[in-house]
This record gives sequence, C-alpha cells and structure tokens, in this order.
Amino acid sequence: MSISEHKELKEQFGSLGLDLIKKAEKEIKEMNQNTLFQKSQIKKNLLKRSNENSLRIKTHFIETHNQLLNNALSSSLLKIKQDVLEIKNNLLKEIRFVLLKRIESNITNDYEKYVAYLINKLTSFSQTIKNSSKFSIALNKRDYKFFSENSRKINNIFKSQIPLKIASDSFIGGFKVYIESENISYDISIENYILKQSVLIESAFSEQFSEKNINELTQKFENFITNKKQTIMEHLKEYDRIG
Repeated sequence: MSISEHKELKEQFGSLGLDLIKKAEKEIKEMNQNTLFQKSQIKKNLLKRSNENSLRIKTHFIETHNQLLNNALSSSLLKIKQDVLEIKNNLLKEIRFVLLKRIESNITNDYEKYVAYLINKLTSFSQTIKNSSKFSIALNKRDYKFFSENSRKINNIFKSQIPLKIASDSFIGGFKVYIESENISYDISIENYILKQSVLIESAFSEQFSEKNINELTQKFENFITNKKQTIMEHLKEYDRIG
C-alpha cells in the first residue's frame, strides 16, 4: 500500500469515527430529553396523585367532621327534650304528692268538714246512677268506720240500704262504687280527682316550658353547629392557601 493510499484510508476512518461520535452525541441528547420528559411526567403524575389524595383526605375529614357534628346535634336535641319531659313528669308527681299530703292534713284537722264534702259527692253520684242498680261502696278504713256507725247518712241519700266495705287499695279520701252485676266501677277517690286535674297542672307547667322555648333553644344549638361547620371549612381554606 502506498503512502497516499494509507493517508486516504486514515482520512476515511477518521471521518467515520467523527460520524459515529456525532451520532452517539445525538442519541445521548435524545435519550436525555426522553429521560427529562419521563421525569417530568412522573413528577406530574405524582403531583396529580398527591392532589387527588389530598382532596380525598380533606373530603373525608369534612364528611366525618360534619357527621360528628350532626350526631352531636341530634343527640343533644333528643337529650334536651328528654330532660324537659323528665322535669315535667317529676314536677307533676311532686305537685300531686304535695297536694295529697296537704289534703290529708286538712282532713285530719277538720274531719267534719271533710264528711260534708264526702256527703256532697255521694249525693251528686246518686243522681247519676240507676235506681234499680245494686252496688256497693268502698271506703278507706277511717271513713268505713264513721259511715258504719252513721249508715243512715248514706242510706238517706240513696233511699235504700247500701252495702259498705273497706277498699282493697289505699286512698286518703273519697269512695269507689262497684256494680258487680254489670262489672262496672267508679273511682271517685281524691287521688283520682287529683290525677284528672293533672291536665290543668300540666297546662300551667307548659306555660313555663313551652314548645316555643324549646324550639328557640333548639335553633340556637343548630346555629352553633352550623357555625362550627363553617369554621372548619375556613380553616381548611387557610391551610390550602399556606400550602
């Protein structure tokens, strides 16, 4: 091989090497660009996934928080109504108890006046019952003793001899009538009278603890819960702004 041929071959191989180097540089550049694009996509996907997770967590938190507040509202409103009802029932029981004790004391202190009251009640009852009805009158032990010794007071009212007996249950005053042939009974005891008057007592109580007052209290609590829900939303917005 001549010197000129050797030089020409060297130049050809040098040109080939340069082409290979340029080609390699181009491939590396393209590879770097692809790598950067892939990294960008990965970062974008991670950010999207992070935002989705953040939104999902925030939504779950809000729903859970609101559910807890709603449960608290329902529970508290129910408790308020139960407490008011319990107070009312306890107060009615206490009023009935006090009234009965006072009446019992008045009977003991002025039995003659009580007997006049009892005779008046017996007279009123005699005007409502059939003359042909056969009945018996049940009294407490004290009144049974008195009217057994003064039976004419009752017999004169009903124009016949009326069987008297001691009541099986206890009551401070009044009487009970049993018409056994018709399986009918009348409770004209003082306890039953007070029980019937409980409607008036309950009405007086309702004026102090009206449905309007309960509704006002309910509305205040509902407003409190609504404000709490709004507050947590504002806190989350502030958190997003800082983030």
